[in-house]
Amino acid sequence: MSRIPEFLTLFLLTVQMTLAADAGWDERLARVFSGRLKEIESELKTLAPKLEGLPEIPIDDQGGTGGFASIHPQATPNSQFAIEVRWPKIATVDLVALVPSRRYDARGLDAQYGLPESFTVELLDTEGEVLHNIAHERNTSAHPVRKGHPFVYQISPPVEAAGLRISAEQLHPDDEGEGSFVHAWAEVFAFEGSHNVTRGAEVRSLGGSTPSAPWHWSPQFLVDGQTPLGFPEIPAEEHRNIGWLSEGRASATESASITIDLGESASMDAIRLLPARKPTSDLPSGFGFPRKLTISISETGESADPSKWSLVTEHEMRNPGHNPVELPFPAVRSRYVKIEAIEMWKAFENYPAFFALSEVEVLSENKNLALGKVVRSSDGMLNIIAPGGRYWSGAALSDGFGPDGRLISTREWMTLLDGRLQIETRRHELRAESDRLIAGWRRTGQMAIIIVGLAGAFLIIALPIRYRIRANQELIKVRERIAGDLHDEVGSNLGSIQMIADLAEGRSGPSNELKRIQRIAAETVSAVRDIVWLLRPEGEHRIGTVEHLRETSSIMLETLEWKFTANEEAWQTELAEEDTRHLFLFFREALHNIMRHAKATKVEIRAEVADGDFRLTITDNGIGIDPERLDRTATLRALRQRTEALGAELGVETRPREGVRLKLAVPLERKRPKKSRIPATNP
Repeated sequence: MSRIPEFLTLFLLTVQMTLAADAGWDERLARVFSGRLKEIESELKTLAPKLEGLPEIPIDDQGGTGGFASIHPQATPNSQFAIEVRWPKIATVDLVALVPSRRYDARGLDAQYGLPESFTVELLDTEGEVLHNIAHERNTSAHPVRKGHPFVYQISPPVEAAGLRISAEQLHPDDEGEGSFVHAWAEVFAFEGSHNVTRGAEVRSLGGSTPSAPWHWSPQFLVDGQTPLGFPEIPAEEHRNIGWLSEGRASATESASITIDLGESASMDAIRLLPARKPTSDLPSGFGFPRKLTISISETGESADPSKWSLVTEHEMRNPGHNPVELPFPAVRSRYVKIEAIEMWKAFENYPAFFALSEVEVLSENKNLALGKVVRSSDGMLNIIAPGGRYWSGAALSDGFGPDGRLISTREWMTLLDGRLQIETRRHELRAESDRLIAGWRRTGQMAIIIVGLAGAFLIIALPIRYRIRANQELIKVRERIAGDLHDEVGSNLGSIQMIADLAEGRSGPSNELKRIQRIAAETVSAVRDIVWLLRPEGEHRIGTVEHLRETSSIMLETLEWKFTANEEAWQTELAEEDTRHLFLFFREALHNIMRHAKATKVEIRAEVADGDFRLTITDNGIGIDPERLDRTATLRALRQRTEALGAELGVETRPREGVRLKLAVPLERKRPKKSRIPATNP
């Protein structure tokens, strides 16, 4: 009789697991008996088409400037810890938009870096007094879908103001500054109609200190028009012209130009240039944007007679990434406009210089006069095939399209991004309500099945066991198929790439591009080998862990002088599957650090088993790590995270200009992950 309660407990748990395995039964039950669930599904269907025409928040790095940031010693600063933006003259403001800054680190994208947990936004008069309270935000990190979306505020009725203030009330810690807190924004917009009055305005920081990356953070970057959100475009019909690309030049100072024919003489006061989208992943954002350019005008457009052209303005440019660049000037009148890149983009010594744009706009009080007009180039306007079956074409420069959609004004762009946020928020609320309804009916169904299913307890117990066995069998088949596809298809193709690159090098001689192709292909082959090796832990021909470490070394350290040794016990040792994965990720990260940063010529690797530990020692003769940098939490963060996952101990021995020695000790028998590490030393 004493086993009956245990049986009932096991039975109830088994019923819950069985019901969870059949993930759709509760939803079907709720749909039959809940009228509210049908209403939710109907509203969700109406929301989906609305999102298709709205711009999205990008997750990749768009380049450009970072924005404004300030470092504070405490999380809840006083009222003086704020940012003020003052524009030159009073403007009638009817919309304000604040764009959060972002940062990429070892953990990936932080889409709201430095965003205060709570803050206020106010419009100011010429004396700095508050005219209008725009917003008082609270618990910003708790918003379920705001991940980089701008804060957009409609101001009705409009307010005549000379500036605005953002006051932080609660800040988040700065991961790279121990004991400090950060307040940051990428861009601030204040619109008077379609005109952004904050462009080039004065920015004042009322507290805190400036971060140590002036190339990325500056007060003026808050009002330079550049955001981490990319181009102001919305999805549109299929568009194959992605922009215009000049012919390659051997020197960056060999100029290239484009000329816009407006059709008739017209008044203009600015040029807006949209950079081209980078054609390959290894090129930077802002590919082909000129470093120095001139803008000239003419009534006749005679290119052969320089006296017919008048210089309007000349600019030295920094790389804007995927951001429009507006170049204002005093209003002039003419028919032809020439934009000449007198110093072009050139990424590498042996890489040609290019001038490339996605769109060019000639503005008159924010109206684009160049839309649909004829654009000519000193290089001619031949179409060039781009990746994805698209084209570089002169027609793309004045068609009103960016590389991925139709171009719109910055104000409309901010408004539509806010519209997406509202729809996504509503969709999240509806799904959460749907989940609660389904959960309620799930509990009801579980109780009903428990009551009527006691007689079939043994059958119910057997179902999840059978399901698990089948799921495991399917998982093994999937893993084997993935490993086979990676080995046979991807590995074969990468090997072909290496062979073709070698043949090309033999025919035309060595070049940086071919060396890069060979290196990237070799590294990718190594990564595919590791993945296949890990996916087949029980393969018939699977080599040992230490042997695989040695082969990985031979591939990654091919260009260096290296040595790999191991004792007999190490050759025979195999770790658990998950520990093996973390060990290889640690090993590859360590070798990547040496290749990228150490400037080493020699590397020694030692694997051994001693005192119940699997020990891995990696030594290089590179430049070492400064003690101040080694003390930072961000230094070697990925290696330390893998060490914690292994429950291991990590020792770091380094001295500037005398290399680095990493000592990893993985316990072969452990009950729980260890928290302690061997402290870093600087002998």
